[in-house]
Amino acid sequence: MHASPSRKLPPEEPTPLIIPRRDHPISRKKIDRNALKIMYRLKDHGYLAYLVGGAVRDLLLGRQPADFDIVTDARPTQIKKLFRNSRIIGRRFRLAHIFFTDRTTGRQQIIEVATFRKQLTITEQNQELVASKPTMVNNTFGTPAEDVRRRDFTINALFYSLDGFKVIDYLGGLQDLKDGIVRIIGDPYERLIEDPVRILRAMEFACRLGFSLEDRTLEAMQFHASLLKEVSPSRMHEELRGLYTKGTTAAMVEMAAKQGILDSWLPYPAADRRLQTCQIMKEMERLFPAAATSEQLLESLVISSLLVPEVVHRCGISPAPPLQKVYESIDLLLHPLNECLHVPRYQRHRIKEIIIGTFRLCSGDKRIKKLRRRQDFFVSLFFFAQLGREYPQELGKTVSFWRQQAGRWPKAKDGQVVDPKKLFPAGA
Repeated sequence: MHASPSRKLPPEEPTPLIIPRRDHPISRKKIDRNALKIMYRLKDHGYLAYLVGGAVRDLLLGRQPADFDIVTDARPTQIKKLFRNSRIIGRRFRLAHIFFTDRTTGRQQIIEVATFRKQLTITEQNQELVASKPTMVNNTFGTPAEDVRRRDFTINALFYSLDGFKVIDYLGGLQDLKDGIVRIIGDPYERLIEDPVRILRAMEFACRLGFSLEDRTLEAMQFHASLLKEVSPSRMHEELRGLYTKGTTAAMVEMAAKQGILDSWLPYPAADRRLQTCQIMKEMERLFPAAATSEQLLESLVISSLLVPEVVHRCGISPAPPLQKVYESIDLLLHPLNECLHVPRYQRHRIKEIIIGTFRLCSGDKRIKKLRRRQDFFVSLFFFAQLGREYPQELGKTVSFWRQQAGRWPKAKDGQVVDPKKLFPAGA
């Protein structure tokens, strides 16, 4: 993967690059009105208040941010006094969540407001411990210049201020945005030991934004890939959920395989059939867009995509294998995934039903009314259609039958996960 040569970061207390309003595309019209309310109230009471992170990055790229995070020099207790609709959370570092409810839809929104913080130098008492595993001390407040240095990537270390509507860049994030580069702040070898999940986040930004990985960042990711195996399953589960809600899972699996990271991220044999898995995931991301599909269903689709090719490899598809054999294979494959990703029990049950439903269709089961009453029939039909493309000789007649049926069904109703007609495109 091509990327520009590694460059040294500015000194500890850099002079920020200030970009005035006329030289950047961020408009207050594109900023969430509740985020603006918070920033103005903090500003009116004499505090600094900056929009930070992904919101600034996306606005500069002409994208609409999903979240608006704010950073300020006000302490959590001071924020609490200014906003009655707030709650202080966190142990390692205390910050405020400010709650808003849309009066029309009843939808609740949470905006996170954090205080500038810094990364402490190593104390003599902790030198021996930190030498083997550097850690960040998160409960110490700091300045804007100190705050950006403890963030993960340069493209996420940009501030937007209502004071002059300017963008503030301490670490060259604007240039990296212009060049399309994902670069870890500081020494990437140390920063990945602090938090190995940054390996996944770096790949996610590269895939979602179409950026390349800075050379030294990529080298450190490959060197420390094995640290992903030490990350807690619950944390890995949260990270995976963040990926499939952004529609980047297929691209990330391909990138991880190319860079030699896949085996450390996903357990064998879930990722062993990468080509088939990625093909299914790409169709999944096309037919089940993240914006219109529930998180629970997206999770079921992603994990089923990891399993279905390997289940087919183990059980065969023609002649149709006994369903008991399919059940046993799913259980066997789900175990290492659960150990790695902490898949909830209800999801494990749902994934089994989806895959079993797929094999019912592969076996030639044509009980239309009975099958359609199953909760995830259309999801199973999606996987069946994908297998039909890969095994046209074995499944051709059955695929033709269900294509005809899908053509007779009425247009997809509200709440239906996918239009069945789209599962069997003409000429496929």
